[in-house]
Amino acid sequence: KVVDLEKGILEVFNKNYFTSLSDYRIVWDLLKDGKVVESGEFKTTRDIHGPRMAKNYFLPVQDWKLCDKAEYFVNVKFLLAENKPWAKKGYEQMNEQILLQKPKAEFASISSKAAEVKTPISVAQDDEKVRVSGEDFSVEFCQETGSIVYLSYAQNIVFGLDGRTFGPQISAYRAPVDNDNWAWGAWDNAGLSSLTHKSTAKAVVSERKDGAVSVAYNVISAGKNGFQFSTSQIYTIYRDGSIELNSNIATSNPSMALPRLGYEMKLPSRFDNYTYYGRGPWNNYNDRATASFVGLYESSVADQFVNFPRPQSMGNREEVRWCALTDHNGNGLQFIATTGNMSASALPWSQQELREALHPCELPKSSGTSLHLDTKVTGLGGNSCGQGGPLEQDRVKGAEHQFGFIIRPVTADGGCLTCRAKVSADGDMPISIVRSRAGNVSISTSAKDAVILYQIQGEKKPQTFTEPFNMKQGGTVTAWNAANPSVKTSMTFEKIEAVPVEVFFASSEETSGDNSASNLTDGNPSTIWHTMYSVTVAIFPHWIDFDCGETKMIKGFIYLPRQDGPNGNIKDYEILLSQDGKEWGDVVLKGTFANDQKEKKVMLPTPVRARYFRFKALSSQNGQDFASGAEFSIIAE
Repeated sequence: KVVDLEKGILEVFNKNYFTSLSDYRIVWDLLKDGKVVESGEFKTTRDIHGPRMAKNYFLPVQDWKLCDKAEYFVNVKFLLAENKPWAKKGYEQMNEQILLQKPKAEFASISSKAAEVKTPISVAQDDEKVRVSGEDFSVEFCQETGSIVYLSYAQNIVFGLDGRTFGPQISAYRAPVDNDNWAWGAWDNAGLSSLTHKSTAKAVVSERKDGAVSVAYNVISAGKNGFQFSTSQIYTIYRDGSIELNSNIATSNPSMALPRLGYEMKLPSRFDNYTYYGRGPWNNYNDRATASFVGLYESSVADQFVNFPRPQSMGNREEVRWCALTDHNGNGLQFIATTGNMSASALPWSQQELREALHPCELPKSSGTSLHLDTKVTGLGGNSCGQGGPLEQDRVKGAEHQFGFIIRPVTADGGCLTCRAKVSADGDMPISIVRSRAGNVSISTSAKDAVILYQIQGEKKPQTFTEPFNMKQGGTVTAWNAANPSVKTSMTFEKIEAVPVEVFFASSEETSGDNSASNLTDGNPSTIWHTMYSVTVAIFPHWIDFDCGETKMIKGFIYLPRQDGPNGNIKDYEILLSQDGKEWGDVVLKGTFANDQKEKKVMLPTPVRARYFRFKALSSQNGQDFASGAEFSIIAE
């Protein structure tokens, strides 16, 4: 552990009960921006570091001239001093990485560096495209999808080659691993593998004082069964051809656990040299990362493939500061995270291609390099062995996220990648508009000292946003930063018909694991209610009583079956209503659900005033005595 990092004092505790650390050489490496710049060794003998003893060792920090604009780590490694039955001399049996210094000084803004290029940027736009060009670069945006469809540097096409490559598009899917069995049904039901992207309006293009140009879009990325992403994104294109993308991303289901969230892009296969500064050199996820040290790693894209018996998600790297894809001449692109670190992966195949192949030999010929840059990737957990999905802190939820990165051209004579990465973001920031399940609208932006103005459709005057306001009845709200009024974001919300409810009583619920009836109202389709099966199997009928809190004019209900499998999905049902939760009266509705995992919306023949709602399951789709469900809500005035 670290005793005094400024003085370079580290404590090593020998946990062995009978042996000293004299069997090991304790060596260290000093890393500057991921590269080893100094190395050394701590001396130890049996007398000074025996069993159950702690000893301080000193790093020569006073002798190092640490650059304020660099990041420094120290890797400490325990190597076998002699051959052992289990390993040869020099085998690295233990190790640890310690952060010595984060960059202390701010980097120059990308706009100030780009301003050194004197050639102005030109802009042309029509109903189909926005084209921005400058000295040795050209980029085109599609008005329909809000994404980059063409990008070239010095006549070297990066995106838009015969329609096989494309620029950044919202992506949230990964080829499922065995441990994803707790959630892959929900991912399929939401259509994460086949999102369609459509901008809500043509681009808002504006020229900045520094000579850069911003191109703003609001994009809806639709899946299935009503699930979608709403993204406000602004591209800032600088005179040197650098492109900064800043986005606010929200979903129609903030509590849903997603496999990943960020952007996917596809580059030509010739960009097959992969360099990244982050955790490596092997696969790592946020719940399996500490054994992978932060460093500067180089690999071919092909070598990022892991030869699993069945292709699946692979290649992910956590805490990536920047990464680059280049060809054999050293030309290509560098991607620099601007909103903290990012997750990254580069593979010869897309996630859908990996999923569809049953064996590695069935993978198609690669048509390009698929690059994923993510604000976060859900961890792996251990559900294939019965230990549950990843912990809550290791999941990426569908709630609002801010994400950004810079795309910079790389040339063989353009200097080292590490130097190129040392720029600070300076792009325009988008506005985010989100609504909670209760109907409260929040508006935010990452722009410093922003004053947010908004206007609800039908109202004459804009207002200054200070706190969330209710739009349960639906409508369109438009918001903008007072300092940048040309870039506006609009969101249209439907009327919220479902009322907040609580589970009042459950006839049966499984006690092992998290299978309580309260999961039906938690807004998370990944959690379920399941009737008792471990101690004894409860038989039909099964029912759940819901409390609306007060008397409502009840019009119907929405039932979402469990998304991770068919067991317990309900077939026949009855609905009963009550004013006091005791006297239920006659059945007001009987019905039969279709045998699928889609959301079921059912309206009563006639609205009924009541406070309590009983959902009574009479049978299951597979004939067993189990009942289950992912979500349940009540439609009422």
